[in-house]
Amino acid sequence: MSRNRMKNSQSLHWMGVVKWILIACLVSGLGLVYMLCKNQNMHLAAETHRLELQLTAIQMRNKELNGDLESMKSMKRLVRRLADMHSNLIYWNDPRANWVALEQSPHARLYPIGTAPRGGVNLDSAVVNVTPQADH
Repeated sequence: MSRNRMKNSQSLHWMGVVKWILIACLVSGLGLVYMLCKNQNMHLAAETHRLELQLTAIQMRNKELNGDLESMKSMKRLVRRLADMHSNLIYWNDPRANWVALEQSPHARLYPIGTAPRGGVNLDSAVVNVTPQADH
């Protein structure tokens, strides 16, 4: 009697069962990873959309502020504001402007407007280091 006894036995083939359990675990793990990535992608898309809306709002605000800045630089607007405030200031290109040359000393520039320093302060002298040095 040379038959294979394994064929007639009631034992379960463990290697086949383990193989199918591993395949089922692999498929379920891949499905779980796929769902996690899909969920994360959905949340990142919503955050990206929110940030794009915020960036668009910032760009619109920058355009408004740039327009305000350009209008503030306007010479006509400056002249009108000075007139409205009854200010004695004059604008940059006004022919009444009297410019003082920077070659003059600070004392000569401050004296006509009454803010010259009193005493023996010499504004034209160089700064001197007064730190005592130890002799070694």
